[in-house]
Amino acid sequence: MIIQQAFVRETTNTWIAVTIIIVAIFSVTRLVGFLGSAADGSIPIESVLVLLALKLVSYLDVILVLSLYLSALLVLGRWISDREMTALNTSGIGLAGFLMPAMALFVISGTIVGVFSLYLGPLAGQIGDNIEHDFRNRSDIVGVSVGEFNQIRGGSWVYFIAGQNPDSGIFSDIFLYSGDAGNDEVITAKTGYVALDETADGDLLVLQNGSQYRIDASQDTFSVADFETYSARLRMPDTQSLHVPVKNRSTPALLYGQEPQNQVELHWRLSKIFMLGVLLLLALSFASPSYRKGRFLSMLFAFLIYFLYSNMLGAATTLSGKGPLSPQAVLWLTHLMFLIVGAILFYFRYRNIRLMPMGASS
Repeated sequence: MIIQQAFVRETTNTWIAVTIIIVAIFSVTRLVGFLGSAADGSIPIESVLVLLALKLVSYLDVILVLSLYLSALLVLGRWISDREMTALNTSGIGLAGFLMPAMALFVISGTIVGVFSLYLGPLAGQIGDNIEHDFRNRSDIVGVSVGEFNQIRGGSWVYFIAGQNPDSGIFSDIFLYSGDAGNDEVITAKTGYVALDETADGDLLVLQNGSQYRIDASQDTFSVADFETYSARLRMPDTQSLHVPVKNRSTPALLYGQEPQNQVELHWRLSKIFMLGVLLLLALSFASPSYRKGRFLSMLFAFLIYFLYSNMLGAATTLSGKGPLSPQAVLWLTHLMFLIVGAILFYFRYRNIRLMPMGASS
């Protein structure tokens, strides 16, 4: 039917536009956070855009669910304000005629959301974690501003680099200090550079033409040693395997995992697909010409239902499972509750029954 095709087409076009707007807002917000982390040295500055894209992919399933719900509300709201719904009802096309196109939208959008929720989202999260993990295992000397005191993470050394040759990358006038319970050590060198220790697979700061000063308070001794070359280990890389958070584990890993968190995460990913169908039913429930004058309240109520729905699902995933119901059961009971609410609201709209009947007219 032409009306059904028009509903699917307009909702899809609006869905794309709303998704672009939400993605733009999300990207700007996350970009500010990533730039702050890059300024602190927590992530590499050259990977900010890559990490932003990966973060966007990992959250795109949730964004698509919200944007489709908003799109259906906007399209139906526009049809109500333009009296198109009134004309359709007069022609014998009621809300029941929109169930089939809504089902078609659910199949299309559910497939897309499922791909992101079950595969692309966790994969993007894993890649982002690997990038941050690899950067943390790199030398702290890389990317450090010249002319500032810095401390090696995970160690007691403080170092200062006065200058760096922009062409060769050689550091000049290097100062290192370490002190613990009266045992102080100071190392100075004219030049130095960062090298990779292939035997231990770790970064070394190679100092050239310098001196080492040691003070041992317990022995009341002081020593000085000159050197031509001195290697100071900046940091040993983390030899342990990267721990993959539950939210970033692949779906097959969740299927065969024995931990309860794996099952909760698997049900949560499937819930995002089921949530689409419930939200589309709720969106249709707010489409009635008799509520054209109360469109603002209807939209406000629709937003409140969405935030209540999503927050209850999020709370269900954080349950410990020690109660009478498992988190998975609470998750699907929440879906069932809102599905029943949507069915009741749809029946009331279809039968043109007011939720709050007015008093009998005299």
